[in-house]
Amino acid sequence: MQPTGVIDWWCAPRFDSPPLLWSLLDPAGPSAQWMGARVVDVDDTPAGPTAHTVVRLAGASVELWDGLVAIGAGSALVRLVRTSGGTPVDACHRLSAGGFDGPAATWPGPRSECLHDTIVVAGDGRHDGQGQRLSTRLAVGEEWTGFAILCGTDVTPDVHDLVELLGAAETEAAQHLSRTRLPKHYPERAADAIRVLRACTYSSTGAVVASPTTSLPESPGADRQFDYRYTWLRDAALAVSVASLLGRHATARTYLQFLHRCVGGDGLPAGPLVDVAGRPVPEERNVNGVEGWAGSRPVRVGNGATGQIQYDALGMVVEAISVHVQTGGPLDHPTWAMVQAIANHATSSPDRPTSGIWELRDERRLVSADIGRWLALDRAIWIARGWRPLTPRRHWKARRAELRDRVLASMANDRLPQAYDDESPKADASALMAVIFGLLSRRDPRSGRLVEAIIADLSAGPFLYRYEPGGDDGFDGVEGAFLPTSWWAVSALAAVGEVDQARARAAELCRVLPRLLSEEIDPATLAGLGNVPLVWSHAEAARAFYLLDAAERRRRYGAAGLWAWRLARYLKLRKSSRPDESSSPA
Repeated sequence: MQPTGVIDWWCAPRFDSPPLLWSLLDPAGPSAQWMGARVVDVDDTPAGPTAHTVVRLAGASVELWDGLVAIGAGSALVRLVRTSGGTPVDACHRLSAGGFDGPAATWPGPRSECLHDTIVVAGDGRHDGQGQRLSTRLAVGEEWTGFAILCGTDVTPDVHDLVELLGAAETEAAQHLSRTRLPKHYPERAADAIRVLRACTYSSTGAVVASPTTSLPESPGADRQFDYRYTWLRDAALAVSVASLLGRHATARTYLQFLHRCVGGDGLPAGPLVDVAGRPVPEERNVNGVEGWAGSRPVRVGNGATGQIQYDALGMVVEAISVHVQTGGPLDHPTWAMVQAIANHATSSPDRPTSGIWELRDERRLVSADIGRWLALDRAIWIARGWRPLTPRRHWKARRAELRDRVLASMANDRLPQAYDDESPKADASALMAVIFGLLSRRDPRSGRLVEAIIADLSAGPFLYRYEPGGDDGFDGVEGAFLPTSWWAVSALAAVGEVDQARARAAELCRVLPRLLSEEIDPATLAGLGNVPLVWSHAEAARAFYLLDAAERRRRYGAAGLWAWRLARYLKLRKSSRPDESSSPA
């Protein structure tokens, strides 16, 4: 919502549907707004099913209660309003919709059928259709009044129903958070991560989108803008990990079930990203006629990474499953079958150029690909040892050792290159995965030196670039510092026992960052860059706080104390994982 109370972005009925409201990307684009409103105060909760705002409207103080809820098989944007006391006021709301990549809605009345789905405005008010605009006038008093903008459903609730729906959504969200086991360090940031994760989850399937937005620029005025309204294997895996670490086993199982939906005939997840139904993502294309945020074009839908090979993402899937079971979650047959398929693929897959976690458009023989395959095998071996001990795993161990040796053989001057064939090796933050996930143990002196070197090479204050900015990566402009890797620096410092440095870095990040995290940031101006909110940024923050908790316990009580803490935590989380716990993440 903008400072004037305008809602400027809404895709319905799915995250990846054509936007109905999109003035976020073009001031002339459709929006939903209370005419003449000026925001006075706003709820500081960064994400959730509802938002509370106080505005000045017609000389009076007016409360807004907005929410996004599922109604029937569709989606609804609810807009409720009441005065804070005193004289009733007349309010006018103006709505325009569609036209982003197809026809705009026309309003002969409170119903339009010109788009991919019927849109209906239901509730209180007198409606006046004016071509592509619908005006709704309301007499606002001390009781809630308002309406819902409905997409993809035939249900037409009244205002009493809408008040109950928003109240129930808030209650459910509060109960979900109250049952979450937050870390000792920065519990409010971990709570924000859970809120963002839920807000970015398509409840019909359990798909978590990387971000609900498209084409917010990583470098304003250049061409670094992409569509993130899809599910990456990386983010689905992180959703499992974060939900498990924070004690939300039923939610983690929902995310696992979506991963199973994406498995192909070979038992492997089909590609690095899918849409919210688990199907292939549309080919990337440009949308003409949209100005773009700050003139940043092209505006894109679809994503060009859909056919890439990302071994590091497959490693994160098995890592997530290992976190799930070590925090008390069950290991069912489909999940174990997926672990085996990924481990066998990591064993037999050719050593070939790939696009990797940074989704390079020109494939290379990336070191991070071998870290990812090592991770998949290491965690598969660990899971088999504890949960499927009769599984043959000698071939996994041999391949794991081979991959580790190759990664470490490429190390020079305390650094890992981005690619094995680099003529002039450059720093790459993906090397931190070798430390965070244990390819290099914390007792190996190379671990600390590698972390220190990467931070020295790529830091900008408390932030970290993912690789040196300004290089030729196929796009114009210079991207900002990368927030997921900024949290990786905290995790890596914690992993090597540099607890004070990790805590100081986390404190500075929490001090300067807003509660709603973008993909990147301009270190000089602190302006957010790229799509927002980014699930990856929030998930890495939550994981960093857990690792910081663990590192502090190791420092205070030693390895035995850390083991005892993890065992006690496992038993508590396993006991609290009840079959009747609500499994819906949104």
